[in-house]
Amino acid sequence: MKAEHIIVFSHGFGTRKDDRGLFSIIANEFAQTPFFLFDYNRVDEERNILTVRPLSEQAKMLNDVISKSCLDNPNAMVDIIAHSQGCLVVALAKPLGIRKIVFITPSLDSDIEHTINMFKERRGTEINLLGVSKLARKDGSTTMVPAEFWEERKKINPIPLYNELCLHTDLLIINAKQDDVMGKVDARGLDERIKVISLDGDHQFYGEARAPLIEEIKLFLV
Repeated sequence: MKAEHIIVFSHGFGTRKDDRGLFSIIANEFAQTPFFLFDYNRVDEERNILTVRPLSEQAKMLNDVISKSCLDNPNAMVDIIAHSQGCLVVALAKPLGIRKIVFITPSLDSDIEHTINMFKERRGTEINLLGVSKLARKDGSTTMVPAEFWEERKKINPIPLYNELCLHTDLLIINAKQDDVMGKVDARGLDERIKVISLDGDHQFYGEARAPLIEEIKLFLV
């Protein structure tokens, strides 16, 4: 039986397809809706290392997943739920025919220094903007980042991309009031057609913050 509604998830920087459990919990709330989780990164399970692909490659991967899901379910409504950098990947992909999109704690500027500064003081981190950077993660994993990723990222201004995206689909942005990754975000310049809300929670909406987040997503995707 072909699905009438599908959800595609787009995870954040240096994480696996379930986005540290956030997407798995959200997907469970749409038990009757087929959903698609996939990895943007190359994963070395044995060494617990993720290698980040350039954003242009990630955008192509997303479009390929959407095309395949639409081919398999030609009459289905397609929604996207993205988190953090995964929001930027969606905007770069510019997918057409999407009914609604939810951005959770998206990137709103082109500042790579903020990201680099979060990692550079951690034991095991090695920053090399001309080669491959090695980022130590709190969960014990390592994220490898090629120079091409940083070069692409610093040239991208997210807000114009989000404004273009909202011309073709309904877009909801959910910011976190206690975001421990993005800090205080500046949403000035966003198109008024984009619905923007702020909820209590950290960047991943851990703990009690997840229930209100999920409720807002469910209300938007009805």
